[in-house]
Amino acid sequence: MTFYKFAKALVSGFFRTFYRVHVSGEENIPNEGAVIIAPNHTSAADPIILGVITERQIHFMAKAELFFPPLGAILRALGAFPVHRKAGDVVALKTSLSVLSEGDVLCVFPQGTRCPGVELRDTADSIKSGVGLMAMRSGASVVPVYFKTKGNKLRMFRRNDVIFGEVIKPEEFSAFEGRTKYSDAASLIFDRICSIAEKENASL
Repeated sequence: MTFYKFAKALVSGFFRTFYRVHVSGEENIPNEGAVIIAPNHTSAADPIILGVITERQIHFMAKAELFFPPLGAILRALGAFPVHRKAGDVVALKTSLSVLSEGDVLCVFPQGTRCPGVELRDTADSIKSGVGLMAMRSGASVVPVYFKTKGNKLRMFRRNDVIFGEVIKPEEFSAFEGRTKYSDAASLIFDRICSIAEKENASL
């Protein structure tokens, strides 16, 4: 058993029980090939929850400040790699594209940072173009994901839903050109996340 599978088994029961995680649409994640998982960002636990509930291993960025011994070694074993968030991190970008070039799964939060307690559409102006850049340069499929939580805050002992939307195919980005193509692609991805949210909330 790999360390990733061991750690996943170790924390799976905790998150499913104490965070009452319910999952739907996981069949939308392709079984193979490069995939970008693109969720809204409610808490620091989001990457862990995604790792617990998906069959395929997910790679993700974590702030560079967390990569100190021995935590750094543990994070790397779990598929994380460092990113310096205050400046454009070329190394983190290259690592992301390398993950996708190898046909693996990468998690990218379009919002770039946690936005607890904020309405999803209200964060549209802060969407980062990085997810659009990675999608267009890699040719990877993108799966929009909505963390449905009360008040957009992840809470223990309350039901928390994770809804995987329909795959965004690479050809959907082909119309974007020029200087804004990456931000346009990122906006499309974020809009699909919002569409899942609005559909879910309309059914209440």
